[in-house]
Amino acid sequence: MTGKRGVLSALLAALLLLALIGSFALIVHEAEHDCSGEGCPVCAMIAICRDTLRRFTGAVVLGAAVVWLISFFALGVCISARERCVKTPVFLKVKLLN
Repeated sequence: MTGKRGVLSALLAALLLLALIGSFALIVHEAEHDCSGEGCPVCAMIAICRDTLRRFTGAVVLGAAVVWLISFFALGVCISARERCVKTPVFLKVKLLN
């Protein structure tokens, strides 16, 4: 069950990223379009893309912050565990010459 969830999560993350990149690309491409005035379909699409970016950018930033915090604390745990390990002559690579 975990494998299916992982694949589904990765697929949804890829679709979200594709939607964000597509929205950004459409806004950049159509920024200087020849507007027909009231009810312009290109302007309506740009508004939808801006709304998509506005909604999902916060979620992406929050997700990145959570991943960063988890990795930061995991690194801290690894470093503190290494410092607490037993300091033997073998670990310290001390030559025991008599």
